[in-house]
Amino acid sequence: MKLIIKIENGIITLILRKTGKMLDETVFPDEHNLSRVLLFKISQLLGKNKLEAEDVKKIEVVSDQGDSYTTTRIAKTVAKTWEYAIKERNGS
Repeated sequence: MKLIIKIENGIITLILRKTGKMLDETVFPDEHNLSRVLLFKISQLLGKNKLEAEDVKKIEVVSDQGDSYTTTRIAKTVAKTWEYAIKERNGS
């Protein structure tokens, strides 16, 4: 399972994909509070689809902003931390 965090024109889209097929998505505006809401929004999306955090093996960040854009940096930090935590939990 893959989660894509898409940042485009001030809109955040979380997309759940499995074997290349979109399962679900949620869209919300970037209100400069991503560090407070991102994990909550991911949790809501997973819960809605009866999935656990461990089901998401990869998070990809796609942004129309540069890496210096704070929202992009927050999303990439969450993605890297998520993948690290899943690997550690699975003992890989």
